[in-house]
Amino acid sequence: MGNRSRALVIALGIFFIGVAALSKFYAYPTLAVAPADQVAHTLSTGPGATIFSVKDLAEKPGVDLWARRTVRGDVAAADKISKALNRKVVVFDTAVVTDDEKDYTFPDDATQTDKLPLSFVQERVVLDAHTGEAVRWNPSDPADNSGEYISSSLKTEDRLKPKEDSEFFKGHEGLVLKFPFGTEKKTYKFWDTTTRKAYPIQYKSETKLDGLPVYVFEQQVPKQDLPQAKPLEVPGNLVGEPGKDSVVVQRTYQNTRTLWIEPVTGAIIKGQEEQLATFAYNGEDKVTATKVKIYYDDDTVKKNVEGGKGDEKKEGGYKAKAAQLHLIGFWVPLISLIIGLLLLALVVYLQLRPRGARRAEEV
Repeated sequence: MGNRSRALVIALGIFFIGVAALSKFYAYPTLAVAPADQVAHTLSTGPGATIFSVKDLAEKPGVDLWARRTVRGDVAAADKISKALNRKVVVFDTAVVTDDEKDYTFPDDATQTDKLPLSFVQERVVLDAHTGEAVRWNPSDPADNSGEYISSSLKTEDRLKPKEDSEFFKGHEGLVLKFPFGTEKKTYKFWDTTTRKAYPIQYKSETKLDGLPVYVFEQQVPKQDLPQAKPLEVPGNLVGEPGKDSVVVQRTYQNTRTLWIEPVTGAIIKGQEEQLATFAYNGEDKVTATKVKIYYDDDTVKKNVEGGKGDEKKEGGYKAKAAQLHLIGFWVPLISLIIGLLLLALVVYLQLRPRGARRAEEV
């Protein structure tokens, strides 16, 4: 091999090693971030649930529940907070509406309380764009609305902002809407909106959903009393006190949450919850407030795997996104590194051959 050929091979070897380094340490970290402008919709179904009917003041079994979640990114707030904290974050506004009407819509008149959904909660969360971990952000300026909050009302004045000494909302913690890019088979902490705390969520197994490999995680939210802003009263006859018009009860809650996670992107492909909430009196559960097994419907799972259609065309599609990210983060660096090392090894091999063999080749 002549000097020019040797120089060319060395240059190519260095080039491919450079491609490997750039793919692994620049391209992948650049792409492995949650999109700040993300919009997502999920629909969960809970057939045959038992709920407490406020209208009838009685347990109501055999109710089909539906929960619609909307997640919408706030790009301006994400840019602002990222600069203030000197780290890449994303900001999402979420809303979950649960009702026995699949296509429930809020009444135009807010005073029609009898037409409000069975459950409603909205949150603003600030997340690390790489890990999905909650980031505390509570600006001191009252006019700054970029901070995190939680509310069960549409009224802006009802939003709870984080307070360290609050029994209702200290701030988001743990993972909230997604898992880290490159999810590992280990225990994380995941946010529970009802108790407004994060609990361990353990890796259980690996399986497939619609052909997509996923990790299964399970979380046990232990039974506990929920803080109440004001006493919760029910008719005495509901708890075995017929002689009393009303008694104060305590709302309890527990949940078993199962999540199916695409490990490359950390996306939640399917979610399931087994919730049990009761009204307790004198330390004993007396009335079932909610008993339901609720989970993403088949269309939502399919959208998350294959991608949406129509208005939801840009949503989901984590099978393709995971393949692309895996290509950039694993295969491109590996193959480029191998090619680069082989080319450099070839030059070294030819250079170290016996002098006679090199002369014969040059002749």
